[in-house]
Amino acid sequence: MEKTLDAKTRNLILLLFLIGVFMGSLDTGIIGPVLPSIEQNFNLTSRTSSWIFTLFVITFMIGSPVMAKFSDFYGRKKIFILDVILFGIGSCLIAFSFNIESIFLGRIIQGFGCGGLFPVAGAFIGDAFPLDERGKALGILGSVFGISAIGGPLVGAALIPFGWNWCFTINIPISIFLIFFAWKILPDFGNKRKLKIDYPGIIMLTFLAAFLAYGLNQIDSNNFINSLLSVNVAPFLVMFIVLIPIFLKIEKRAEESIVPIHMLKNKEISIACIETLCYGIIYSSAIFIPSLVILSMGLSDQFASLMLIPILGANAVAAPILGKILDSTGSRKIMTIGTLIMAVGLIAIAVYPYNFFLFIISGCLIGVGMVTIIGAPLRYIVLTEAKPQERGAGQAIVNMLSSAGQLIGGALIGGIIASFSGILGYKISLILAAVVAFVAFLFTLRLKGRDEQMETMKSNQ
Repeated sequence: MEKTLDAKTRNLILLLFLIGVFMGSLDTGIIGPVLPSIEQNFNLTSRTSSWIFTLFVITFMIGSPVMAKFSDFYGRKKIFILDVILFGIGSCLIAFSFNIESIFLGRIIQGFGCGGLFPVAGAFIGDAFPLDERGKALGILGSVFGISAIGGPLVGAALIPFGWNWCFTINIPISIFLIFFAWKILPDFGNKRKLKIDYPGIIMLTFLAAFLAYGLNQIDSNNFINSLLSVNVAPFLVMFIVLIPIFLKIEKRAEESIVPIHMLKNKEISIACIETLCYGIIYSSAIFIPSLVILSMGLSDQFASLMLIPILGANAVAAPILGKILDSTGSRKIMTIGTLIMAVGLIAIAVYPYNFFLFIISGCLIGVGMVTIIGAPLRYIVLTEAKPQERGAGQAIVNMLSSAGQLIGGALIGGIIASFSGILGYKISLILAAVVAFVAFLFTLRLKGRDEQMETMKSNQ
């Protein structure tokens, strides 16, 4: 059934999702400045404190498909509110914690709730927004990630003087506001389908996420090859690889699979998945840029971090603009141009890391390119190809693979940088990222054009 909402209601709903997604994505960026304070407060090693991030990633990867699937059956409104409640409870546990165990538990709950926020929001846009406004709405939501990437560390740095707990306490009133806001403004389109929960799939997905995250977390970048083959890493990564075909077999047999494997038979969605994994490697190379700047230009840590602003700023500015253009041009043109200019920007920094102005220009190119590969154009593809009853699950696939790609990319890029002395490792990692961007470019050429994309979207209403 077609659901129509007036423009004012749609704008309020978009504002609701904007705040919710911003809160969740901000919390991934805020953890960086907070970790040293938590380590000092609880006498932790850096290896132990890294689990504060890793546990969040694991449950984020699990929560995305689970919550998205639930939203496809029980309605977006109920599950969005549940996601916010879980995120708020997790934040409370961390903010008022007296031991590291409660922080770990809080991050687990936070990650599970946060994993569902964007898939549910993206799926709702597909449910209730007109065809010619979906790209714009997804673009506005996509801009949140660029803004929060800048805002997370800044908010963390501003709140730490008052106590690291405040970096999580701030989520509590926001969560309460979002719960009441969502309850009042979100329509409940309802869904009378009963979900037969895929418990074997959820359990197997949990093992997959845990083995991958744990194995990659134990890699020592300074001794990459040896640590990769060590008992702390190799068995877990091997188990991850072994369990993949078992997981796929379970999901194919499931009456309502938690991860819709059958959607991967769709060429457009398969390409979107490849693009998402490519993004993980590219993003991982970009986060090391401040370290490159310290070596190449001799800047301090503080000023070197500012060199990410062109990338993140361009990302935040370009996302809503590209989203609006997306409605009239389709995904292929935007992603083709975006991936190509991103490859150019990565190569320029790798070849000329000493040129400040070229660095700024290249950073802007990378930022615009990154938002085309993971932002609205890619999610627009999934929204176009998915049936209404699978929109949430389709959006969750992007979330899962993005997290997996960043985990794999971070370990790979970190190993490359540590294996070569000086600037050379950074140059090689950026060139590798450029090659990956070019591969992503080649796959975009196989995407549907705008007219064919619109026909598919209309047929899937």
